Amino acid sequence: MFKVGRRAMHNTNFTNSHRQRGVSKIGLLMLLVFITGFLTAGLKVAPLYVDHNLITGICQELIENGEAANMTVSDVRNRVANSLRINNVTGFELSNIGLRRENGVPIITVAYERRVELIANLNVVAKFDSTLQ
Repeated sequence: MFKVGRRAMHNTNFTNSHRQRGVSKIGLLMLLVFITGFLTAGLKVAPLYVDHNLITGICQELIENGEAANMTVSDVRNRVANSLRINNVTGFELSNIGLRRENGVPIITVAYERRVELIANLNVVAKFDSTLQ
C-alpha cells in the first residue's frame, strides 16, 4: 500500500484548498440578480407570444376549415373577439385584423405591436406582423 507522510499530505491539502474557492457573496448576489432579471423579462414577454399564437391560431383555423372564404372582416373579428374573451386575452385591438381575397383565396393579416413595462420606465415592444392564407 502507498503511504504518504503527514507533511506531504498537509501541503497538498493546503494548496488544493487555496486554489479551490467557492462563490463569493458578491458573486452569488450578482448571479441571483442576473437570474431574477431573466425570469422577470421572461414572465412579462412570454404572454405576448402566447397571445399572438392564440390569435393567429384562431385565424388559421378559420382558413383551414374554409369558413373564412364566406366571412367578412367583421365576421372574422367577431369570431376572434369571442375566442379572446373566452381565453381572457385583453388589450388587443380587433382593428389590427384584416381580410382580403386574392383569386378567391382568403388572406388574413394580423399586424400590431404590444408594449409591456419591464422595470420602471424601461419598456419592451413586441411587433407582430403575420399573413395567413
